[in-house]
Amino acid sequence: MKLYDRICFSGLRMNGNFFKSFLRIGLMAVLLVFWASCKEVLKPGNPPNILLILTDDQAYGDLSMNGNPWVETPVIDNLAQEGAYASHFYVSPVCAPTRASLLTGRYHQKTGVSGVTRGREDMSLEEETMGDVFKTAGYTTGIFGKWHNGAHYPYHPLGRGFDEFAGFTSGHWSSYFNTTIEKNGKPFETKGYLPDVLTDEAIRFMRDAANNGQPFLCYVPFQTPHTPLQVPDKYFDKYKAKGLDDFNACIYGMCENIDDNVNRLLVALDEMKMTENTIVVYFSDNGPLNYRYNLGLKGRKGQVNEGGVRVPFIMKWPQQVKGGIVIDESLAHIDILPTLADLAGIDHEFKNRLDGRSFKSLLDGQGALPDRFLFNEFFGKERVLYDPYLMVGENLYDVREDPLQKKNLKEDAPLVYDSLKTVFDSWMADVKPEESGKKYIPLGYDAYPVTTLPAHEAHLFPPFEARKDRRHTGIAYHSLYGWAHDWIDYWTSTDAYAEWYIDVVNSGRYKIEMDYALLPENIGTVLHLSIGDKHLSVEVDEAFMHSPRENHDRVEREQEAPETDWGTLSPGEISLPEGRTRVKIQAQFIPGSKTIELKGLRIIKQ
Repeated sequence: MKLYDRICFSGLRMNGNFFKSFLRIGLMAVLLVFWASCKEVLKPGNPPNILLILTDDQAYGDLSMNGNPWVETPVIDNLAQEGAYASHFYVSPVCAPTRASLLTGRYHQKTGVSGVTRGREDMSLEEETMGDVFKTAGYTTGIFGKWHNGAHYPYHPLGRGFDEFAGFTSGHWSSYFNTTIEKNGKPFETKGYLPDVLTDEAIRFMRDAANNGQPFLCYVPFQTPHTPLQVPDKYFDKYKAKGLDDFNACIYGMCENIDDNVNRLLVALDEMKMTENTIVVYFSDNGPLNYRYNLGLKGRKGQVNEGGVRVPFIMKWPQQVKGGIVIDESLAHIDILPTLADLAGIDHEFKNRLDGRSFKSLLDGQGALPDRFLFNEFFGKERVLYDPYLMVGENLYDVREDPLQKKNLKEDAPLVYDSLKTVFDSWMADVKPEESGKKYIPLGYDAYPVTTLPAHEAHLFPPFEARKDRRHTGIAYHSLYGWAHDWIDYWTSTDAYAEWYIDVVNSGRYKIEMDYALLPENIGTVLHLSIGDKHLSVEVDEAFMHSPRENHDRVEREQEAPETDWGTLSPGEISLPEGRTRVKIQAQFIPGSKTIELKGLRIIKQ
């Protein structure tokens, strides 16, 4: 039987007797406290390296082993054959929540992460991360790719247990070719296709760790196949020749590029003679952005149906993981940290109670795991799985008999639905985060003297709305939704303004800079900047117009702002005391059609 047939149809099916099934609910209390531990220590022996690969918006059906008739991913397919494949692996519906759960072993609601932009992706500083755990255990730790759990230090990866970082902290990147990302806190100009560059950096990191005799945690969160739709010609042309439209030709081209880069990572391990003692993990952060081949699973990214949260998951470790096995039990992103710590022999006294559990016993043939509930929630969309019963909103399914969610069992089994609803409501009441109010951006750390207040994290007044007619609101974002890298535009009213909330951790003198653009007809516009009770005004006496950039998009983007260049204004310096305050910028005079386009402010400790 083909692997994808086993994935679709394998598994022990509960006998359908609801009352017997729910007699086991009492076991859940045991699961909540299973990760009691002693003083942290790395057990004797040669600790395994960790290569953790995460893809972005890659569907369950975006691998050729899962029956996709177009995409070609032979390396990843082979990785699943040589390792263990979890056929029912679940994540959150969107990027940042999944990453928070991966890094902490906890449901994202507990970590302070609720969304994907304007600070909703910032992971609480009270959380321990995978980087913290493995670094404390003697590992060198690095991340190469998309972070998306906080841009400002100490929310930044270098403040969360990672020794090295090359990539970007936002939810997406605006250009995948010859761009400028970040490397250890400084701008890093790249040449070529960005996933290839990230792979280069990861290989360098692993080689350096091997040369220094250190075990490593190498986290490689690729930003593909997330939009914008950019991929080298050789991949795009290949899938266009198969008769696909531009959108899916680019998506599958990006998937094959991932496959090629996974191959490069695995070859590097072979060359370093580290394959046998490296745990390789591969999975995706959520379902697909568009409706494409996905084995018929219902839903997509942003939704809590199977198509939005069920993703491919592979783990290979030749020393301990039996090759070719398919794990049929339902597992989740919250399980990865406890499992890796267990496999590595790390006893860690976790600061916060984990929601995940180790599935090591499934990898070494020691038996099944206890039954449990797996929860999901996103902007009011409710989901709880007690395998095989799945509650999604007002619907109930048996996902083993009905994996495509075609038959609603709510009327046939009202007690099952009511019980799952009660369990979900109880869980939600426990994990629902308190209303945090304003998000304060920390600044003034001696080691990180430059803090950027990006336009997309501003609060706009009149309040921002995703409106097609944003030109008539007085102030708006250049692109529709104001996602990462967008900028403030259509600023035509002197009553309109933008503001941020900051937390100055060290008092002192600070230099202010603005990244801006301005048409010649609007020269002479006057801006007023206030930080608390400090004020600066500047008359903009020089135009700056965006230069044309090479457009690598295969399909015109609908949401992301394009990458472009900016001029710099330096209004002056200002003395700031410690504490929380507000930054506000407003146009005092607009001589032409509008004031500046504003990319963001930089506040630089002097």
